[in-house]
Amino acid sequence: MFAKRYEDPPDVWGVSRIVVDGHVTPWPVAQLDIDDEAESLAPRLAALGLEPGGLVLIVAMLSQAMHAVPFERAAGKLGALYSSADATPFDAFRVAALTRQLEPQVVIGITGGVLDGLVDTGREPADVFGSVLAVVAADDDAHAQLRAAGLTPRRSVQLGPTTAVEGLDQNGLVYDATRWNVEQIDGELVISNLVPRLTEARRLRTGVRGRVVAEGRVRVSGSG
Repeated sequence: MFAKRYEDPPDVWGVSRIVVDGHVTPWPVAQLDIDDEAESLAPRLAALGLEPGGLVLIVAMLSQAMHAVPFERAAGKLGALYSSADATPFDAFRVAALTRQLEPQVVIGITGGVLDGLVDTGREPADVFGSVLAVVAADDDAHAQLRAAGLTPRRSVQLGPTTAVEGLDQNGLVYDATRWNVEQIDGELVISNLVPRLTEARRLRTGVRGRVVAEGRVRVSGSG
């Protein structure tokens, strides 16, 4: 009973949230949601070059667990490993240390704040990430800083409960169109779930400005 209560994953993950224009909405997800999202995201990691035996470094906050944990499990589905760090300026030193020590093929979730933290500790982004096959920026600030450093970053964006990721082909950010329907309303992307989820999304505002360029692909404003 102790192990069941304290070691097994919870039936409902209650720590996640969706933030749009500063408004926070709690967004509980079921374990089945996490598992299905991991299945969906495995091809996204493969499209970034993650291979069996490789490693992805996932940079995220605890409040983003419903986005980060599926990436962790998606790595396992590819026969790869993962490590993690917080997406804060204060944990930037660990991002640099893990990148140097573990030599990840993919680093996903880099924010402008993380890059500011690197610079504050005397580390240049090009020196930290120059040998990484795919560095994925989680906001426009990080994308711009990485490009200014001479790197070729990819982009990810949280579309409500799921994540769209730009692969190595750089032909838009890809989401799973078999599980999610994304539409554009007045320049903002909204999302609906096509498969059962604990918390239903019906044209849910994402706060992301962009457009749908093809089924399963979007472009977001500001990331070039």
